[in-house]
Amino acid sequence: MPENNICPACQATNTTDLFQAKDHLVSGREFLIRQCTNCGMGWTVDPPSEEEAGKYYASDEYISHTDSKQSLADRLYHLAREFMLGRKGKLVNTAVRKSAGVIIDIGSGTGYFAAFMQKRGWQVTGIELSEKARKYSVERFGIRAIGPQQVMDLPSAYADCITFWHVLEHLYNPEGWMGEVRRILKEDGKCIIALPNFASADAKWFGRMWAALDVPRHLWHFTPAAFRQFAAKQGFACERTSALPLDLFYISLLSYRNNGKALPLARGLLTGAVIALRSLFRSDSASSLVYVLSKKDS
Repeated sequence: MPENNICPACQATNTTDLFQAKDHLVSGREFLIRQCTNCGMGWTVDPPSEEEAGKYYASDEYISHTDSKQSLADRLYHLAREFMLGRKGKLVNTAVRKSAGVIIDIGSGTGYFAAFMQKRGWQVTGIELSEKARKYSVERFGIRAIGPQQVMDLPSAYADCITFWHVLEHLYNPEGWMGEVRRILKEDGKCIIALPNFASADAKWFGRMWAALDVPRHLWHFTPAAFRQFAAKQGFACERTSALPLDLFYISLLSYRNNGKALPLARGLLTGAVIALRSLFRSDSASSLVYVLSKKDS
């Protein structure tokens, strides 16, 4: 983790303390969100240590690592995931200009995206911290899944594509991970990173109630400008950016549910529709953004 008063994206020291955000999932604790006044990057101040972080994921409601379908929100999440698998697959094929190759999915969770790509002819490796999630993905889908400590064993110039689907914001050493990505990617390979957008219309709408803050699991809160600066510092050029449109509705629903509002599903769908219309022609205002990166010349 960098110094709390130094922006990890642009290295500026001009910061402001925005607000306290609550961990609605596990602890109920509040964490300070600090923001760089230069590039807009935000970060969670004084999060738990990396060794202690695991207990903040220990919830049955953390459905990115489970197959829970107990609530309507869970079922909507899984329906949206099925829709998005196809969208993500097309994005990879378009970015890499190949219909098959070697792909590494960092933060592969229970393996759905990795399995989707494997069925379509890609040679897939999932990288996942959770032993339980790795075991599930291997047993259910037969994919190759390894732990983060094994990343250094992967050969250099090996992968056509490396993906982070809402993962980079969780990592305690994003610079180190991006260094490994640069090593493992082929020269013409692409890195695809999906992130919540800290400058999004819904982030401004909900403020400290915005569910995508997800403290303390989310350590970094990237704006588009901040992420492009961060990527450039790591030796990558941002080729293009696109939105993940369904994330707006799910984040709006969670924002209302987390804060005890009545009818969170109806409120979330209505608010999502209003925000989507207001932001129709402002792509950098989307709730979540996908960045396609290529390696810059050294």
